[in-house]
Formats: sequence, structure tokens, C-alpha cells
Amino acid sequence: MKFKEIINKLEEIEGSLDDAFYSLPEYNTNTDSRDYIDSARNELYSLKEDIEKNLKKVKIKLDFDENYS
Repeated sequence: MKFKEIINKLEEIEGSLDDAFYSLPEYNTNTDSRDYIDSARNELYSLKEDIEKNLKKVKIKLDFDENYS
């Protein structure tokens, strides 16, 4: 699986979690569920951000290596 495919899959999961978060009724009995969904969203955002940062670092390194080989 390529990095772009991984990012696309993470964005699909992100959309599903966003839909779940915003479709959950705001009752006091749902606060735990809302917190769990929100926590999963935050973890996903962090993972996606880390992957994108590392991908940029790899691309910069590859560009540097190609230019100075």
C-alpha cells in the first residue's frame, strides 16, 4: 500500500468518525460515547499529521539525494 493510499484511507475513517460524532444525539447518557469518538478522531488526526510530516521529510531527502548524487 502506498502512502497516498494510506492517507486516503485515513481520510475515509476520519469522515466516518466525524459523521458518528455529529450524528450522536446530545443526551447526557451519550457523553461517554461522544468522548470516545472524539478521542479516536484526535488520535487519527495526530497519526495522519505524523505520516504527512514524515512523508515530506522522505521526499525532501530523496530530492536532496537525487540532486547531489
